Amino acid sequence: MKFKKTMFLLTLFILMLEFSTYILACTGVIVGKGLTSDGSYIFGRNEDFLAEPEHNKNFVVREGGKNKPGEIFKDESNGFTYPLPETRYKYFSVPDVTPEEGIFDEAGFNEFGVAIDTTVSADSNDKIKKIDPYVKDGLAESAMPTVILPYVKTAREGVLRLAEIIKTKGAAEGNILVIADKKEMWYIEIYSGHQFVAIKYPDDKFSVFPNTFFLGTIDLNDKNNVIKSDGIEKVAKEAGSYVAENGKMHLAKSYAPEFAERDRSRSYSGILQLNPKAKISYNDERFEFFQSSDKKITLQDVMAVLRNRLENTNFKPQMDRKKGDDYKYPINNENVIESHIFQIKKDLPANVGGIMWLTMASSKYSPYIPFYGNITATYDAYHVEGGQYDPNSYYWVSETVNTAMNKVSAKEQADFFNKIRSYEDKKIAEQNQLDKKIAKMSPKQAEKFATELALKNGQEGFTFVKNQENILKK
Repeated sequence: MKFKKTMFLLTLFILMLEFSTYILACTGVIVGKGLTSDGSYIFGRNEDFLAEPEHNKNFVVREGGKNKPGEIFKDESNGFTYPLPETRYKYFSVPDVTPEEGIFDEAGFNEFGVAIDTTVSADSNDKIKKIDPYVKDGLAESAMPTVILPYVKTAREGVLRLAEIIKTKGAAEGNILVIADKKEMWYIEIYSGHQFVAIKYPDDKFSVFPNTFFLGTIDLNDKNNVIKSDGIEKVAKEAGSYVAENGKMHLAKSYAPEFAERDRSRSYSGILQLNPKAKISYNDERFEFFQSSDKKITLQDVMAVLRNRLENTNFKPQMDRKKGDDYKYPINNENVIESHIFQIKKDLPANVGGIMWLTMASSKYSPYIPFYGNITATYDAYHVEGGQYDPNSYYWVSETVNTAMNKVSAKEQADFFNKIRSYEDKKIAEQNQLDKKIAKMSPKQAEKFATELALKNGQEGFTFVKNQENILKK
């Protein structure tokens, strides 16, 4: 979920109305390559924005090049500044259209096949905040991809750059993110003003993470698989919130507040979506972060997680602020403004990177469209700016379709969703054949091929949602 100037005002308003369960909303999912059906790393996220659910998003390629000597990046949303290296690498991202309130590049691939997904917002407990408070002009979600992704060649470099920024400038908020390449996939929790832990995600596990910290007891001395801030244990001990289990620090219990209901419902339904046999009950104190499954997990399974509205539970989705014991907050809620899934395949060359599957607006009634990581352009409908409906905008048409589909009959919803699933299954099968083709190309040929495909897929996806908009207008 995103924090902007308007968010603070909205938060106060929401609290006054006692709608506290709507403060944080994004949900992420991550699956190790040993647990996926095709051996790829898979991770993704629903981007939610509570201050303005109808909030335009773009999908763009940002060119590489040279920065001016001594150039300083500034985040207009909170005043964060940071010196930039001379060389800037090409990358694509899913930014906001209000840079004066923060760029919010959110997610993307760079030209070296490094992917970043930022962020699932989180918050530390009050005891931690007194010892290591967030830094007002520190690094925030609004700037994170922009100061990291264009300046690293590997995922590990990305984690180390993030670590250096937090050490020297501090963090403006708690956040959870993923940085990955063909060799490694890193999961990172930023707890407080200067404390964080990054782990190389295990190959045989999966996790579903809404807006709170989840890491438990890990080996903080494992330098090959863990990168951490120097004071991670010291700060928690000074705060009086340090919790140890079996001789190791429990990170979530030491840094996170109590497990909120909105996080419980999303974790619970997401875990069961990927493993219906999971031995969890709704009222568990906390859910184990690293989950297992005796069944391989597919891309379609992950899509289902990000579309989940508690259909696999005994609860009803808490849409339109409905209240009652039977209503819980769902992963796919009315505040989703885009959704993406990264798939980094072992057989794709590093210069291609992998595939990002993207929906504009909510993924509930919008298809995931694939894009290789090495593209140099995106379809025109992804570039439309402005804060009002535009018939030529991919985001605004998708948002209109999703809003309308939430109000039609269950049969109409099911019929359209079946069309989406059939379309996605076709694109997934097609993509597997395209992967074999692009893997044999030179980097230049692959870049041209991927870009032409991106323009075609973007136009095709836009036509898909535009046709449904026209049907709904009749």
